[in-house]
Amino acid sequence: MNRTTSIALAAVLLVATVAAPLAAASVVSSGSTQNNPADGGNESIAPGERFAAAVGVQNAEIEGDVSERALGARISNAETNESKAAVIATHVEESETRLAKLEDRLETLNESREAGDLSDGRYRAKVATIVAEMRAIERQATVAERGAVGLSAELAERGIDRESIRTLRDRAGELGGPNTASIARSIAGDDVGRPASTDRGPGAPTDVPGANRSDERGLSDERDLENGNETGGESNDS
Repeated sequence: MNRTTSIALAAVLLVATVAAPLAAASVVSSGSTQNNPADGGNESIAPGERFAAAVGVQNAEIEGDVSERALGARISNAETNESKAAVIATHVEESETRLAKLEDRLETLNESREAGDLSDGRYRAKVATIVAEMRAIERQATVAERGAVGLSAELAERGIDRESIRTLRDRAGELGGPNTASIARSIAGDDVGRPASTDRGPGAPTDVPGANRSDERGLSDERDLENGNETGGESNDS
């Protein structure tokens, strides 16, 4: 490859690297709701603060999407019920720790804002990123819950059950409260925290044990199975 070609290729890569965050910032700028006076929606947000929110949210969505797919693959590739339960238990433990840290960060942000140490724009940009990260934890918990079908005994040995996974999912889904979620939407748009991949919805990763059944009948039916109506059709228990 000659020098001219190398320079041209480097330029293309640089443009591609910068274009995605700029595009995200443009979407946020045009799509953010500005009609939430209670949440400061009408206050001016500096372009740099809006850009920071766009980049932070986009990175959180991409990382969350990759982690969600990876979790589904690890569960699918585990060869025994015990190894599947180990994957799920480890993920739940890590997610609980991560969610606690996000909640602590949110509390610190609230304290800094109230003390006047943090501008409203910077506060809202950071909140938007935290909300996107919480959304990712919520989606991954849904994957773990689906993968846990038929693994009651194996999970119990590790001190968890599907109810504890649902609790984690619901806790992450609260996004720090309605006001926090509203603040995030005001600066990052209504789709903040959505999966980065648009060809699938939340909780539908690569092949996950029980995922096909859950797609057909919904998580509510899976919960009925877990509550004592399991039949011989649950291959994981055989």
